[in-house]
Amino acid sequence: MMINLNMYMTAMLLITVACTNAQEKDKMNHDHSKMDMTGMKMTPEFNDLNFAAVYEHYEHIKNDLVGSNSGDAQKGAIMLIDALDKIKGSEEALTASKRIANSFDLKVQRKAFAELSNAVEGLIRGHIKSGKIYKDFCPMAFGSGAHWLSSIEDIRNPYYGANMINCGKVAEVIE
Repeated sequence: MMINLNMYMTAMLLITVACTNAQEKDKMNHDHSKMDMTGMKMTPEFNDLNFAAVYEHYEHIKNDLVGSNSGDAQKGAIMLIDALDKIKGSEEALTASKRIANSFDLKVQRKAFAELSNAVEGLIRGHIKSGKIYKDFCPMAFGSGAHWLSSIEDIRNPYYGANMINCGKVAEVIE
């Protein structure tokens, strides 16, 4: 009788785990087309996959700088360099990306990111198919201020990270 009870308990535990896993899988496969996306991050769509890749890697770097993660910012810059190699006229952005990729120093990375932001803005303008990009501005960065691009309207400052995460304003909406 004791063996049957142990087998029964084990079977019930396995069934519970299997059902929980199935429920979690269903949650992960939910249909976004039926959701209200108001207030959620909406990545802009581009008319060229190369520009989409550039912006995706740019955002990666920006988010890593917001989190003061210089190692991941380097990795993002390396991926961005590969994406920029496919775009004509991207020399300025390549130079700034290489400086981010070649430094662990957040100050160096953030200064290069300011230059990268200006260069990437010039590259992506006119290539957005749908969605919005927010051009944000921090008046305190580097003494004279600096811009960055973001897919969200909320300010997340890559130049100061947690020290001044909300410092800045939306200067323009690029569509």
